[in-house]
Amino acid sequence: MKNFILPAVLILIGTGTAFATQKEKSSKEHLAVRQGYIFNNVTNQWDRSIMCKEEVDPICTVNGLPSGQQVFGTTGPDVDHPETANVELYKIN
Repeated sequence: MKNFILPAVLILIGTGTAFATQKEKSSKEHLAVRQGYIFNNVTNQWDRSIMCKEEVDPICTVNGLPSGQQVFGTTGPDVDHPETANVELYKIN
């Protein structure tokens, strides 16, 4: 009986690990990475900046600090200079 318990426990641990890994993979698929834009006051247009994501906190800024210039995304296709960028983006961890 003791010879049966150890392999059974190892199989259960392996199965649990497989399910946990699968759940992690599926949750990461929803973290959409988006092109971020900042408004350039000199040229009066939106310029490409850093990549950010659509999930929660902290807010995506150019230098990664809370005091930095906030980066926004677009609802349309990614272009060099969109007409507007009004989607709030968040920092990639």
